[in-house]
Formats: sequence, C-alpha cells, structure tokens
Amino acid sequence: MELKFALKAFISIFIIVDPLGLVPHFIGLTSGYSLERRKRTIRLAVITTILVLIIFAIFGNHILQLFGITIHAFRIAGGIIIFMVAIQMLQVQRTRLKTTPEEEVYSHEQEEIGVVPLGIPMLAGPGAITTVIVLSGSNLWIIIASILITALLAYLILFQAARVSNFLGPTGLNIFRRLMGLVLAAISVQLVIDGIKATLVS
Repeated sequence: MELKFALKAFISIFIIVDPLGLVPHFIGLTSGYSLERRKRTIRLAVITTILVLIIFAIFGNHILQLFGITIHAFRIAGGIIIFMVAIQMLQVQRTRLKTTPEEEVYSHEQEEIGVVPLGIPMLAGPGAITTVIVLSGSNLWIIIASILITALLAYLILFQAARVSNFLGPTGLNIFRRLMGLVLAAISVQLVIDGIKATLVS
C-alpha cells in the first residue's frame, strides 16, 4: 500500500512540476548565459521549488484548518485545478497556472530568473502546491521524498536541457507531455471522486 502511494505521489508531483515541459522555455530564458551562470540559475530554481513545496506539504493542512476548509473539499477543488493543467498539457500548451504572458515578459527583463519565474511559478506553481497539500494528508515523508526526487530530476533535466531538446525534439517533447497529461487527468479525476466519497461518508 505504501509503495503504491509512493508511486502515485512521485508520478503526480513529477508530472505537475513538468521539468521536461520547461526545457524550451529554459533554453530561451538562459540563452547567452555562461555555464556557471546557468548552473547557478538551475540551483536557485531547484532550491526554491524544494522549499516552497515542502513548506506547503508541512503547513498546508494547517492553513486549510485556519480557514475552515476540510481536506475533502480541498481534494475536490484541487482535483479540478489539476485537471485543468492536464487538459492544457494534452493540448501541448504551457498552462497559465504556471505563468501569464506578463510574467513571461517580466522574466526576460530580469538578470536573475532562478527564483522568479523558474522556481515560482514555473516549477512550483499553484498546481504543484495544490498537489502536495492534497497528498500530504496521507504520508508526509513520502511526499517530501517525492519532492526531493522530482527536484533532483528537474536539476538534471534542466542542466542537460539542450541535449534533452535535441534528443527528443519538439515532436518527442509534445508526445511525452500529452502522455503525461493523460495520466495526470486520470489522477485528478480520482482525487475528485475520493473527495466526494469522503464528503458523503462524513
């Protein structure tokens, strides 16, 4: 049971963080960067992602309780939000739950983009935050481990962004995102179903 949940948690977090989908944007944002500057930017983005997601994994339920929101209600709302992300992944769009056009322009004007917009909201966006809060009610340590593994993979993918892009190509990246979007859609629907069932029982 724990292994099943661990796989579900990791897959959900990895897909919603979507480091592969960030590859083309990262290449564009860091064009002209030296190797050292690119490394520093990736480190900042990954550290920001880890801190934000772990903070919400630990304190998310307390925040919900503060506003009188049950985890079941949040699971339903979260499932809907994650489903919206999944639909945009199926359409091979960079979801606006990640960045708005204004934030894209802002990112090009900044000298240091590791924290904003790469860390927040491109990697640790509302969808990722919602996911860790929803899942953290089951086993916090598994969620934290999933966040750390996802962050490590994000670091490796972004560090090798040019190679990943050349290897998969635009078509390969699009196919992968569609497949991941389909999996994410199924997970989000299950979250809504579980939330409704738990609400009716309680």
